[in-house]
Amino acid sequence: MRFASVSENVKLERGPRAELRGRLLSFGNTFLDDSLLGIRPDDLVLVGAPSGVGKTQFCVNVALANAESGKRVHFFALEAGQYEIERRLKFQVIAEEFYGNPKRPHLGRPLRFDEWEAGEFEGQLDAYEEMATSYCANTFQNLNTFYKGEHFDAAKLIEHVTFIQDETDLIIVDHVHYFDWDDQNDNRAMKEIAKTARDLCLRSEKPMILVAHLRKRDRANQELCAGLDEFHGSSDLTKIATKVITLAPGTAADDGGFYTYLRTPKNRHSSSSARYLARMIFNERKGGYEKEYKIGWANSVKFGEVEPTKLPSWIGRSGARGQVKGGASSDSAANVSRASGTLEAYGRDRNYARGSDAD
Repeated sequence: MRFASVSENVKLERGPRAELRGRLLSFGNTFLDDSLLGIRPDDLVLVGAPSGVGKTQFCVNVALANAESGKRVHFFALEAGQYEIERRLKFQVIAEEFYGNPKRPHLGRPLRFDEWEAGEFEGQLDAYEEMATSYCANTFQNLNTFYKGEHFDAAKLIEHVTFIQDETDLIIVDHVHYFDWDDQNDNRAMKEIAKTARDLCLRSEKPMILVAHLRKRDRANQELCAGLDEFHGSSDLTKIATKVITLAPGTAADDGGFYTYLRTPKNRHSSSSARYLARMIFNERKGGYEKEYKIGWANSVKFGEVEPTKLPSWIGRSGARGQVKGGASSDSAANVSRASGTLEAYGRDRNYARGSDAD
């Protein structure tokens, strides 16, 4: 058994604490970066949402935001088909540039990921395809994807993470229910996966995002966004995670965007954010959230803004100012999480927060 002297540790802790700020990673989302202060080196972040809300695309956008800032990301796409992550990244680049170009070609209908992925626009977007291919190939050299093609269990996760731990800054695992396990007890198996993931984060000091399903909602539960008790499987998932994020769909916004609710029911380092949820507008055309968001109470059954005198102090902490104002969706580059320019100017400044699309 090994104990450390507190009298010595209080002298040693300042150095690592001073270094921490420079090691924080972004969620690519203003609300989450404000409320959770980004992603710490040893974080195990659990993300949950009902099917179809956008868990995979949420993770793609976290990967995109960090890869564009030069961070090394490894994405375990256990649920996705071959090339799905690359296609989602490429489509966002195409859509951003397409809608930002006043001279864009007329397609006859909105540009959507599912139709583009199915080959509906072949031959109509060649210039955008070439631009996006070049940009992604140059920008995402440090973004790596792993697609499940064989048995993948907790032991495989240990093997892979141990191999890449010196070559990565962020690990994303989408998602826990696509692990293989021989144990007949699902709860026990998921607990093992969560403990394995947490141990790897602590040992390597490299954060991990772990995605999970939510249970089918109890009809008696009318909260806008799920809390900790609604994750499918073992409650140990939320107990072991350092941060928990849930997403839920809202109604259509006035000008064609869609409201989405985001909640942070657990933050091991501060309980403040657990009291609130955010309502953000997802711009479907550009594949991202607007920077602005509104704050409501976490256990609400109907969204109502928190009174100005009761707003949390962390609002605006990520550096995005004025994000609690407004609420109407806009396609302007100033208000939308992804900005557009022209094919010639593409890539000059892409430091924007990103959001989720359909799962």
